[in-house]
Amino acid sequence: MPRTYAWWSESGGPGKTTNAMNSAAAIGRDGHDVLVLDCDPQRGALTNYAGYGHLDHDEPGEDAVEPTIMDVLFEDVDPEDLIVDTPHFDLLPSHEDLANFTSKLNEAGFHGLNRYRVIRDVIEDLESEYDYFIIDCNASLDELLDNAVFAARNIMVPLELSPKGMASQEGLETTVDSMRSGFEELGIEISIAGTVPSRVGNAKIFEEYRETFENSNIPVSPFAIPEHSLLRYTWDANMDIFEFMESEDTRDLRSYEEHVPLAFKVVGRWMTGEYTYDEAIERWDEVKDTEMGDATPEKLLDDSLSEEVNA
Repeated sequence: MPRTYAWWSESGGPGKTTNAMNSAAAIGRDGHDVLVLDCDPQRGALTNYAGYGHLDHDEPGEDAVEPTIMDVLFEDVDPEDLIVDTPHFDLLPSHEDLANFTSKLNEAGFHGLNRYRVIRDVIEDLESEYDYFIIDCNASLDELLDNAVFAARNIMVPLELSPKGMASQEGLETTVDSMRSGFEELGIEISIAGTVPSRVGNAKIFEEYRETFENSNIPVSPFAIPEHSLLRYTWDANMDIFEFMESEDTRDLRSYEEHVPLAFKVVGRWMTGEYTYDEAIERWDEVKDTEMGDATPEKLLDDSLSEEVNA
């Protein structure tokens, strides 16, 4: 089955959806076929970010959105009937009815392992169409989240570098350990595949916390996504970071944080296994202070590798 990741954080606000959107775009730009499943029923999640906010809820007094992801999960509707395109990946949009996921499980009479396999079954039906699946999870601890984690097995975590964020990370590790022990008897291995410090306002703080995480054997990215980044503008424009940086309409906003798309490229290649963790650190250290100009993030990373090979 193609490799699947779930972006998940127990606390709101550390950049779960932003990381899911832009890591998917980074992987797609390398020529891989990627499907993102938005499994967060909250309005304003990834479906909205990608410009399809009209699909994630029903407007009062108007026709309801039909079909929805709930019909795919429980009514045998073909996901191809819902999947929409973005510039760098395909998207299975969310819908507010996902908040009723547990009650729908009960209504459908799902028991035992079948209660965990709902999202996994959809992914398995699509495995010949895609190289990677990425799930944007809801933050709540419920059976919708259990299904997403069961489907993905690999958890990516955005981190808030603060005492609150550390506490949240510790709580998440405890939760993952509980899930792991529960799924082990089913032959399912759950793990935290990587963590990405996000919304960071101070590089010194990042280095201090990064050392703390590494001492705890937590795989943490070699860089942080800054708090004051242009990413907030990408939300307003309904674009991933790469589309935003290359658009003529937004070019005037791009110059002061050119390293952000580079960071997501490294995250994407770390997730696909093109870079080992050590190679991700090495690539980042080589390009983090480079001015992009008109070069693509891929060209800068690949040129740095070529220079190293030829040295």
